[in-house]
Amino acid sequence: MTITEAFEASFAGAVDELAFAYREVPFYGPHLDAAGVRPAQVRSPADFRRVPATTKADYRRNFPAGVLVRGTKLADEFVFRSRSSGTTGERLVTLAHTFTLAERQLRTTAVHPGMLAVFAGAREQRVCRYAPPACSDVECATPFTTPETRTLPDGTLVLPVAHDLLATGPELVGQAIRELTEHRPHWLYADPAHLAFLLDAMRERGLPPPEAAGVVLAYNLATGAALRRIRDHLPAGTVVVEVASMSELGWLGMTCPDGFLHLNTESFYLELLRYGTDHPAGPGELAELYATSIGDQLSPHIRYRTGDGYVLLEGTCRCGNAAPRVVHHGRCADYLEVAGEVVLTPRILDELVGPAEWLTFYKLTHRESGPLLLRYVPVPGTAHREHAATLAAAIGDRTGREVAVSAVDYIESERSGKLFGCVRAVHSGESGVPV
Repeated sequence: MTITEAFEASFAGAVDELAFAYREVPFYGPHLDAAGVRPAQVRSPADFRRVPATTKADYRRNFPAGVLVRGTKLADEFVFRSRSSGTTGERLVTLAHTFTLAERQLRTTAVHPGMLAVFAGAREQRVCRYAPPACSDVECATPFTTPETRTLPDGTLVLPVAHDLLATGPELVGQAIRELTEHRPHWLYADPAHLAFLLDAMRERGLPPPEAAGVVLAYNLATGAALRRIRDHLPAGTVVVEVASMSELGWLGMTCPDGFLHLNTESFYLELLRYGTDHPAGPGELAELYATSIGDQLSPHIRYRTGDGYVLLEGTCRCGNAAPRVVHHGRCADYLEVAGEVVLTPRILDELVGPAEWLTFYKLTHRESGPLLLRYVPVPGTAHREHAATLAAAIGDRTGREVAVSAVDYIESERSGKLFGCVRAVHSGESGVPV
């Protein structure tokens, strides 16, 4: 199967989803009518691109009745409610059937037999989550909550953590470690920066790492420095995968045993459009991902603009799975452009940083003008200033901008609670990629 065939295999399902949404979801009739598009006119991918894209703002503005299938309700059986982290604006509430999310998860995991075995080998789904508090629908940012109040309906225990990760106090860190140890999860679901932070704390306290069979890293782009520490700290044989996911859609892709991120083109019709255009991207071109759900009987998403960038890889993966391979480049809102050309993305920056045994966390902040601000938390006892100067020079060569670099003992998280490595500082009046 060619790359094009892999993407277009789900096109018929997307056309059916479009017709269903137009007929059964109140928002979509006027949305398509205003653009002069009728489902019956959509016969090719080029026709499908005439369908106006949707964003978080559309779903936030029309929630709940406008974006739910007629006749369905928030209180229906098997309805799962999730909230976005609020990274690009106000938090968004999304509803999905639990069995739909489970099917997407299973199809996504098909690229990694080892993780499939982890899921299948669990006699009971004992799962711990360690991620920004905004990514969970329970209060987990204070030491006064109990494990019972932080256990989700599916049995997942959400570990306590501060909204500002690196400001998490020793008491809250100790509480998270104790609960993780006592719960003995079969697998962990974690933000990579958060898990690296927690594993660092366990090692500093002379404690053994958790013996979970598998770890799913989600919520945020995993840096090389975080992955290095996670893999170094966990027991040999622990299956570690990265997942591309959104609270609105569930799991969109997973890394295979060879480390390549494969997209789930069975549960979604996915479009990679060349960054800043509405034209399909080819292999090697920076693109933004648009996703259309397939078979969603509760709240379909049509040409949903994810705001995340990817680069499609050419050729067949060594793992043998035919699902398209991509490199995730992070939020489009954080790209650094010079003269209309993208010169730095969160992924490109992290490739310059590398595994970086001399730092734990870093953050590059950039504006339209002025020097780029690079801050990092050094590893004591390393020649970090020399490494930092080399890194700053490499960033300067790539961007043509001056880089001000400093070693710090604290880097603030975003409002969402996520700790990003590359951030575009938005001035008053500016707006980023769709909210």
